[in-house]
Amino acid sequence: MHTDTTTPVRWATELGTYLVSGFDEASAMLRGSGWSSDPRLNPLTPRELRELPPGGVVFLDPPDHTRLRNLLSPPFTPRATERLRPRVAAIADAVLDAVTEDDPGSVTDVVQEISQLVPLAVISELLDVGTEGAELFQAHTPALFRLLEVNPTAEDLTESVAASIELMLFLTPLLAERRQHPGDDFVSTLLAIEDITLEEVLSTCMILLTAGHETTAAIISNSTLAVLSEPDRRAQFLETPAKAIEELLRLEGPVKLVSRTALTNHELGGLEIPAGQPVIVQIQEANRDPRRFPDPERLDLTREPAPHLAFGGGPHFCLGAALARLEATETLTRLFTRFPELSLTQDPIRRRPSTTFHTLAALPVHLRSSSETTQGQKSASRR
Repeated sequence: MHTDTTTPVRWATELGTYLVSGFDEASAMLRGSGWSSDPRLNPLTPRELRELPPGGVVFLDPPDHTRLRNLLSPPFTPRATERLRPRVAAIADAVLDAVTEDDPGSVTDVVQEISQLVPLAVISELLDVGTEGAELFQAHTPALFRLLEVNPTAEDLTESVAASIELMLFLTPLLAERRQHPGDDFVSTLLAIEDITLEEVLSTCMILLTAGHETTAAIISNSTLAVLSEPDRRAQFLETPAKAIEELLRLEGPVKLVSRTALTNHELGGLEIPAGQPVIVQIQEANRDPRRFPDPERLDLTREPAPHLAFGGGPHFCLGAALARLEATETLTRLFTRFPELSLTQDPIRRRPSTTFHTLAALPVHLRSSSETTQGQKSASRR
């Protein structure tokens, strides 16, 4: 998508939408009222998507969004999430144990063998779905994730709907059983919330499988690539992981853009945006705004953390942000500690084709050096 880096808000005639690339303007918009996240109200939304039933909390507007968000927030607070740290650490260790048997110099795909598996295992354990559920999630969440594209193709919609049907057929009887016989899993916790419906719990589980799985996997793989691209970054990350992860989220976050529709007339960045007009918030560009971040294109893992928009902002700030940070930090810390010779291969870096998400299709690495492997191999292009 073409970006005019000198204008924080502009009308893009070729796209039929307003583009917001300035940090302050994007932040004000995401935190302000009078904007809708409901794709059915967006004139650019394909007809097939507008005909789908309302989605989960991600696509709701107040007052429905406010009610559901308030109900769902307690299990996702940083304090509640912190209690999961031992299990997340154990899962990361188990995933890394599975790749330690590789011969020196052999190639491991971080995406398929590490970054996809950790959040998948965390979610599967949270929902207590066993091996069958984990395998089903692994098979269908990539297609389901395509429903979150700002401009999904007809193929995206077809595959996403098919995947959602398969997952709902699995989850619906499981939720009904947990309502009758609750356990200590996350599903039972949600079902015990007063005033929440079975349909809302189901939609929350579906959101966990998309935003909670795929975006966290992208954070892990994007961060691995960024750290390995410069020789001093590994030590910098391990010295202050919490600081480093915020800089990685700022510059290598999983979301490129989000879409909103103006419900009322707005003035933003000196432009009048009429009610009913679509607006795209360019998250990546906002997180690189030189008015907000000195030397914004430079990845500096020692940079003092500043507010960024990798998890959005305002009412729709990512509900699972604390869990995503936890999973990424625990996995990356263990990965860089256990494999001090971890290095990129000379294979070209492949990204998934997407206008909405910043994700890798594959990230081949050598876990350990061999006579054919040299330290400090770099990709020709990080992005």
